[in-house]
Amino acid sequence: MLGPSSPEWYVLKDTDDLWHPGTVDLKGEPFGGEDGDQATGQARTDAQDWVLYRKALDYAGSLGYPFINDVTVNNPASITFNDNSWTDTVYHGIHIAPKSTNSRWVMLHELGHAWAYPREVGEGCLADAVLGADNTHSQSEKPCVAFNEGFADFFASKIDDEMTTAGLIAPSDPSRSDPYSRSHLVSEGVLDLDDASHNELGFDQAFRVLTQSDIAHELFGDGLGPKFWASGNGTYTGSNCASMAAPKGLDGLETALKVVGDSGDQFNVQDADRPTIAQLFDRADERLSKFDDWDATNYEQIVDPANDDEPHDYYAC
Repeated sequence: MLGPSSPEWYVLKDTDDLWHPGTVDLKGEPFGGEDGDQATGQARTDAQDWVLYRKALDYAGSLGYPFINDVTVNNPASITFNDNSWTDTVYHGIHIAPKSTNSRWVMLHELGHAWAYPREVGEGCLADAVLGADNTHSQSEKPCVAFNEGFADFFASKIDDEMTTAGLIAPSDPSRSDPYSRSHLVSEGVLDLDDASHNELGFDQAFRVLTQSDIAHELFGDGLGPKFWASGNGTYTGSNCASMAAPKGLDGLETALKVVGDSGDQFNVQDADRPTIAQLFDRADERLSKFDDWDATNYEQIVDPANDDEPHDYYAC
């Protein structure tokens, strides 16, 4: 597609070889049905959706954790809740709100839901929140809701970061997947571990901490100050900071996907009081060979906005 409103070519399928004339099964013909200018605009949206999701699905599969169900997307969606995008907890279809039609991060956030739902027990809590008195983005949410939204936030930022680094998508301005400072959590009303277990920012932070490449050098600071990222507090360079005790090799998206689970070991989030931040790290202990119960306790304290200790205090750096 090339035109005044679509100034670039978008590759839908690269066969690597000469493609001889013939028919192509588009499995439902996703680029048709509109008239006039809408046809051009919707076709461009469909093409961009196809490219982004196809690359993301392939990337997750390359990590060893492919999508369990087919991914379907409605963009723009005809049905929204409070004008927000959503992913169906039963059939896992993605619905992108018109205001977010071209938002890469929103599309990847909803894709994170589609990846996670089949790997959970109790994901229906999000439907209850949307249709009931609660909301899926409240200051204080049910832990199940906070976990799912926090994971989807992390998933969007992390897969965006990694696919951009790999040269799979552009432009080269991915969402950062670094940990937040404690002062940022406090500024958002997440004051302690209980708050963190009831707010998506708490679980987003937990996954960011878990997949931090060099936890022993990171400085999270206390709950005061204007710092947004933990790295804004600098890097610890004290003596003996080459601790062999700190977990290594957990810095990829693959780590987070393994912790959430698969169809044979689903993460139970269905009880009213679960999951907590502690339970998430306990699951990391169960499923990661490079992460033990000592690490689970340490990482819980690192995520705690009310704690002033730094990772080097736990890992003898």
